[in-house]
Amino acid sequence: MRLTRPLLLCAALTAIAVLALGGGPAAARRHVAPEPPIVIPRAELEAAFHCHGEVEGSATEPLLFVTGTGATGEEGYLIGKGAFEAFGHPVCDVDFPDFTTADIQVSVQYLVYAIRREARMAGRPIAIFGISQGGLLPRFALTYWPDLRAKVTDVLAAAGTQHGTTAVGPSGPCSATNPCPPAVWQQAAGSRLLKALNSQPVEAPGPTAWTTVRSSTDEVVQPQTGKHPTSSLKGATNILIQAVCPGRVTSHIGTAVDSVAFAAFADAISHKGPADVSRLPSDVCSHPYAPGLNEESTANFLAGTTVLIPSQEAGVPRVPAEPKVRAYVKRIVGGGSN
Repeated sequence: MRLTRPLLLCAALTAIAVLALGGGPAAARRHVAPEPPIVIPRAELEAAFHCHGEVEGSATEPLLFVTGTGATGEEGYLIGKGAFEAFGHPVCDVDFPDFTTADIQVSVQYLVYAIRREARMAGRPIAIFGISQGGLLPRFALTYWPDLRAKVTDVLAAAGTQHGTTAVGPSGPCSATNPCPPAVWQQAAGSRLLKALNSQPVEAPGPTAWTTVRSSTDEVVQPQTGKHPTSSLKGATNILIQAVCPGRVTSHIGTAVDSVAFAAFADAISHKGPADVSRLPSDVCSHPYAPGLNEESTANFLAGTTVLIPSQEAGVPRVPAEPKVRAYVKRIVGGGSN
């Protein structure tokens, strides 16, 4: 039977309608879920964002430093200030709620805002350097807000709590009788939040390049050796400091300023893809900290630093149970390509 033009048009419109309603091939039925909304007031997001150096028009790739639990972004930045200045790239950071002890599902919204804003300011993609929870937060953000992946060339996660820690704090494990800050609950091995995140099909969503650095002597985030180091990610270049510099003792916070971590970061952002250990400087083990840091003063600072500064720990909210995992976290999200 020969179809006239009106009938052909009607058939085409019918086919389009069927596809729109979920009929037809599986590819046509595929639905892309909307990204989670940002519900933090814009004024709070803006006030939490700080930059050091000129991001706009920078000749070097802008960086975003993401701090760990127990510190503000500005406090975390000060730990590596000399190294960042010697590196010569503008750096921004974020003050997360309650010294980065709040619900990670709240803190991540500040990071999403920061990534978008810094990339917009720069007019180009940026690179991220995160320590501890600051290594987990970028992964959380890029997993559930896929638009960010094109805005971030590299993520280096130092001592990240990717699969949780089995280490027990000085007051024992979190419980109803021993309440903890929300983010402490969520970073414990086996937390519901990490189970949901780690059920995603891709641990290191592309096209962003991922590098992780960890220390076997990390006293806070464990285990860091064996078949399943907690800070390692499938799809990333995973670097153990002691495999590069045998015998080195690097603490949890010290991983952020370790010479291997900074050398890996520099290598990653100067090449396409993640860091490559074979390209690290031949003298990387001759000094314990990143270039630009004074060895004695840095060692003294780290010796007196704890993950949660006592005066701050006393003032942060504590809860008797892990915060509820939001629906979007349980949703399976595509990981892109690496």
